[in-house]
Amino acid sequence: MACNGPYFSKLLLNAILFTVSKHCPRPELRSDPDDITTAGWRFRQRFTELLRESFDKSEITTLQALIIMSNSLFSRCDERSLSWLYAGNAFNMIIDLGLHVLPSPNKMSAEELEVRKRVLWGAYNEYDELDTFKDITYSATEQRSAIPSLNVSLLTKLCELSIISERILCELYSESQNMSQSQSQKISADISSDLSKWRSSLPPQLDYMSYPRESVLLPQAFCLLALSYVLTILSQRPLFTGSHPGCTRNSATAYEAVSMCTAAANQIVQILRDYSQHFSITSAPYMLSYATYISATIHVRIVAQKGRGSNSFQCLLLCRNVLREHLRLYAAAGKAMANLEKLVAHLGIVITEGDEAGTSMISLADDLPVQETISAPNLSNVSNQTIEMGSPQLNWGLSDLDLEAIAQSFRLDSELHYLMHPVGI
Repeated sequence: MACNGPYFSKLLLNAILFTVSKHCPRPELRSDPDDITTAGWRFRQRFTELLRESFDKSEITTLQALIIMSNSLFSRCDERSLSWLYAGNAFNMIIDLGLHVLPSPNKMSAEELEVRKRVLWGAYNEYDELDTFKDITYSATEQRSAIPSLNVSLLTKLCELSIISERILCELYSESQNMSQSQSQKISADISSDLSKWRSSLPPQLDYMSYPRESVLLPQAFCLLALSYVLTILSQRPLFTGSHPGCTRNSATAYEAVSMCTAAANQIVQILRDYSQHFSITSAPYMLSYATYISATIHVRIVAQKGRGSNSFQCLLLCRNVLREHLRLYAAAGKAMANLEKLVAHLGIVITEGDEAGTSMISLADDLPVQETISAPNLSNVSNQTIEMGSPQLNWGLSDLDLEAIAQSFRLDSELHYLMHPVGI
């Protein structure tokens, strides 16, 4: 930077400064001193000015800057069109520069080769598997002992989940799909099988819930597990929200789907608690914020029928608090919070200041409360069934739920579909 070296540019510097400014409490960095969401605005303006001079030239520093800004615009600013525009140009520059092709031996210096390799990996995740993880943006405390970042493993497993995610969106949520209830059940069952295989193939170091002694506690690993439970919820919802008349009434399949969704939502809450024990929940990646919202959409429906005394009510309060913490980081969290509040009001759920005050005193790291156990009557394949998803705390009392009412509340929830396209990775 001081010598204006080949891998430094003012464009890249301003992209970095804008991205990290969201963690800085200094009011002088904001265009509006009273609005923390405006932090770093001048860096973004300067980035836009400099980009006019660099947009038509493929350079490593330019594509780095575009990728960094693309990530911030997507999650922090919720400007998805501009985010995809920047990302698309960055990926084209990768091809234009040939970073995706292994160069001939001795064609370039070791330094240049290493830079190209790291930029290529950085465009999709990070870089080397055993590179030391740095938690400066994830934790409010000093860095812990050195641990590997496991970036290759994380990227591989995230890509596998992305393939499953695409199938869910294309086959279960596409407006062009017109399938019978039996077809929907078959697709959901296939996807559940894929998710189970994915979980069983997850390396122990990335699965702290199943292998607590062998795992490496990384924020991205927490997010990866949370996303897997999000996909469980999205793959099961059509089984009790389908448009087929009477498909949800007292259906064994619907009860099982609701049980799996509730269990997955519960697991996401547990991940939030565990995450906060090791990292700062206020600076969590957007993927965890999205998972929080999806979890809340399940808990709010259970609360609407089970009442304020249910465990889901405490989970709902926790999810609302987490989303509130993310408001200063992500504009998308603000939309999610607003939609959740509308849903709470629509379902007639009353949340008082006393509830909020009581929740603020509860440590996120506390264990979830023991769940009620009520078997589903007259459903031989559901009675006394425990949905096991990595935790022993997943027996839920669902036998007296009005599944048709739950289904109807989702059908009225069309305004929330934008949060499912894409899954906000």
